[in-house]
Amino acid sequence: MKRTLAVLLTVAALTAPLAGCSSKSKNVTGTVVSKNTDHECKTKKKGTKRTRSCHTEYELMVRPKGGDEQEVDVSYSAYDNCVEGSTYPKCTTR
Repeated sequence: MKRTLAVLLTVAALTAPLAGCSSKSKNVTGTVVSKNTDHECKTKKKGTKRTRSCHTEYELMVRPKGGDEQEVDVSYSAYDNCVEGSTYPKCTTR
């Protein structure tokens, strides 16, 4: 029973980065040619109070065979696992 639970948790942990991808992500298979991060902040004003929220977007530039480079939004763990020259999306499941 414990082993089955451990296997299920491992599968969930490995598929979580793929589930957390932005809706802008595309079904792309190819070679990672570059990596990029975008840090974005927004300030909201409600009456006299201002709140600021920031987040970082992680992006990979992937070149499919016989195609143009495409930008793919990924989670931090997928961004960290994929190095230039690796095969996407295989590199996201280390």
